[in-house]
Amino acid sequence: MNKHVEKAMELRNETPMVNNCAQTIMRVYADELGIDENLCAAIGCNFGGGMKCGGTCGAITAGLMVLGAKGVDSPMAVQQFRKGIAEKHDGMTDCADLLRANAQKGGDKKTHCDKMIQEAIELADKLIDEKQ
Repeated sequence: MNKHVEKAMELRNETPMVNNCAQTIMRVYADELGIDENLCAAIGCNFGGGMKCGGTCGAITAGLMVLGAKGVDSPMAVQQFRKGIAEKHDGMTDCADLLRANAQKGGDKKTHCDKMIQEAIELADKLIDEKQ
C-alpha cells in the first residue's frame, strides 16, 4: 500500500474519527508541504461533505489543493485528475451524488469515503510523480 494511503487510513481509523475526507488528505501531505498538520486540518475543514453542502467531493478538492502545492497546476493535469475520478463513478464528482449512488448499491458511507480518499491520493501521487 502507498505510504500516503496508509497514513490516510490510519487517520480515518482513529477513534473517534475527527477528519473529513479533505482534512485527511491535507494532513497526509503536511510534512512534505512544510505545513503543520493542524493547519492542514483547518484548511480542509470546510471541504468535507462537498464543501458542507453536497458539492464537489472533499477528496477531490483536497487532491487538487495538494497537486497545486506540489506544483502540478496545468489545466491538462487538473482535468486528468478530475476526469480520472469521475470515470470511476459514472461521471459523478459531487459528494451528494456519490453518496446517494453508493447507498443505492448498499454501501456504507465510511467505506465509500475511504475509497474516495484512496483514489484521490493514488491519482495525485501518479500526477506528482509524472511531473518530477
